[in-house]
Amino acid sequence: MVRVRLKLMVKTIFTLCLVGGCLKILTLDLKRKIKKAFPKVCKKDNSTASNYTVDGSNPHDYKFLLNNPEKCAGSDVFLLIMVTSAPKNHAQRFAIRRTWGNENNIEGVVIKTVFAVGMASNASNPIQADLEQENRVHKDLIQEDFVDSYRNLTLKTVMCLKWASEFCPGAKFVLKADDDTFVNIFNLVRHLGRLNATQAKRFVTGRVYTGGKPVRIARDPTEERWCLAREDFPRETFPRYPGGYAYVISGDITRMVYEVSLTVQYLFIEDVYLGLCLEKLGIEPVYEDGFVFWREAHSCDFDKNFNMASHRFKTPDAMLGAWEGLLSKCRTVKPLLATTPTLRPPGH
Repeated sequence: MVRVRLKLMVKTIFTLCLVGGCLKILTLDLKRKIKKAFPKVCKKDNSTASNYTVDGSNPHDYKFLLNNPEKCAGSDVFLLIMVTSAPKNHAQRFAIRRTWGNENNIEGVVIKTVFAVGMASNASNPIQADLEQENRVHKDLIQEDFVDSYRNLTLKTVMCLKWASEFCPGAKFVLKADDDTFVNIFNLVRHLGRLNATQAKRFVTGRVYTGGKPVRIARDPTEERWCLAREDFPRETFPRYPGGYAYVISGDITRMVYEVSLTVQYLFIEDVYLGLCLEKLGIEPVYEDGFVFWREAHSCDFDKNFNMASHRFKTPDAMLGAWEGLLSKCRTVKPLLATTPTLRPPGH
């Protein structure tokens, strides 16, 4: 009898959960349909009002809270890697240090890696103490005194340009990447190493977008995120720009881009903002197929698989799994420069 009652109870609970789940799905679907039926007209952005100035400049008057100014000192840096990361994403940073962001991945090529973060929105959040401890251990964090948020991503990018131009001005190339981007460091360094002296000057590359248009009326939550009123951006199209998840800038122009950014009106869409800075400098970004926006497998056979960066590796496990898969295909890697020895992944 007791067993029969238990079975009935389990069946009832299961049925209620099933119905509840269906109701939840139906509710979400209804909300989406309502949003599409009644789209949101983009209004002036007041969430980042403190970033705007009357004269249209972007002074970026923020101070470093965490810094490692000696990171590049005394080194002939070939590639400076700057990973933009949220303060709480310590596990993701740890995974990158163990994988493609490791400074010792390529013998004979000087690579330096730093992680760029803002402040937690809650001043009493203990995460700042965690960041300070992380920096004491790894000595690779940079942080300025602005709140870390989606609308402040441009501030983080400008911080990276500022740091690169002030503390690593000799780097030949600068890679800016999000912390959910996987970089095939072997293919990337090989590609950059093959550029001649002329190609490596005033150089910006990534997945370049052309003819993009601002979202004026948002029909779903994704569009709402990018909603842009005419008061904030009056133009009908964006300039050409490299996707913000990963792009490379040659070291000779990092200071130029940083300095011109101080004269360009703030825009929260950070990769479009970079495009505005490049446009003002007369620099055309170079489209590169090897930068893909979706998750994709990588290998070291550059002639057949020239992927250099791909996106949406949202967890440390995804990052570590992609790295292990890459290393399994990289037992032998050809030299990339006449003056550079053979590349060897760690452990091989």
